[in-house]
Amino acid sequence: MSEKVIGGEFTILTSTLRGPVRNDLPSRYSLGRTCLYAILEAVRDDIDEVILPDYLCYSVSEVPMRLMIPFSHYHIGPDLLPQQDSLSDAICGKRCAIVLISYFGVIDLKDTVAVVRSLNPGAVVIVDDVQDLYSFGKDPDYDYCFTSYRKWLSVPDGADVIARTGRKETGSFQDEPKYVSFKTSGNLLKNFPGMMDESVFLHLLEKGEKMMDEEYLYKASATGVSLLSKIDIDEVKESRKKNAQVLSDGLAKLGIPFIYNAEKTPLFVPIFVSDRKKLRSHLFSRNIFAPVHWPVEDKDAQGENELYDTELSLIIDQRYDESDMERILSEIKDGI
Repeated sequence: MSEKVIGGEFTILTSTLRGPVRNDLPSRYSLGRTCLYAILEAVRDDIDEVILPDYLCYSVSEVPMRLMIPFSHYHIGPDLLPQQDSLSDAICGKRCAIVLISYFGVIDLKDTVAVVRSLNPGAVVIVDDVQDLYSFGKDPDYDYCFTSYRKWLSVPDGADVIARTGRKETGSFQDEPKYVSFKTSGNLLKNFPGMMDESVFLHLLEKGEKMMDEEYLYKASATGVSLLSKIDIDEVKESRKKNAQVLSDGLAKLGIPFIYNAEKTPLFVPIFVSDRKKLRSHLFSRNIFAPVHWPVEDKDAQGENELYDTELSLIIDQRYDESDMERILSEIKDGI
């Protein structure tokens, strides 16, 4: 009997389709990158440049490229915070917007935002809370912040922006993204692994992902909004925090570098290992599919940072429990 799979896309449970409304999370846009597009479209006449971290997903860089707004990078250190000299060089004296990323939901940006305001009071501060759902809207002194739900919850899409008083986002977006039908169908079919070859739902998921990469200027889908409303996000939060604490305790005993904040709710627990390929291959062979953040698709667009080569994201989401976390720790010990 093969070991339980840890990782991969969420299954959309059929019970969720019929479930009661559990929350009122706002969802106006389809994806996080849609949110960033709406923000940059609104401020493009007020800035000459977008300042990005040198550690980020290619899809973030693709947005200013699509809008033909010049961009440059500042350096992110091993603590996942901006390196101050680099930050100063990047933003001082410029008409710019700066994107700050709340990495993995484990860092606090309060001091960073204060530094940015002191260095360049006119800079447009954009906080990317895609990896920090539970701090969305709680960040200090931002001009815009945005988040996305599909990395956290069993939904095919859904994202939103909060703008500081006096600011707004703009843009023309289409209704009902076509990729949602493929993503939803694939994730529903995952409920029936014994009834069909997994290649069927994988094909649907891959097709949806490809369509999403090619065109993302959509409003949130009706399907995504409905599913989102039926998820108990407090229950999700507690599961993630419990699992993250188990991993944190175990990683400390193993002496493996990681970043964790008990006051926060993480998306993943990131660890940093020199021979990541070897460890990741070992985990894959044990049905533990730990992702990396992020694959480098374009060095010029994403910047250069050693974190791209050493970071491995450990899965702590609501599908799993303490025994699953202990299994991950055991396999890390063997793989290292």
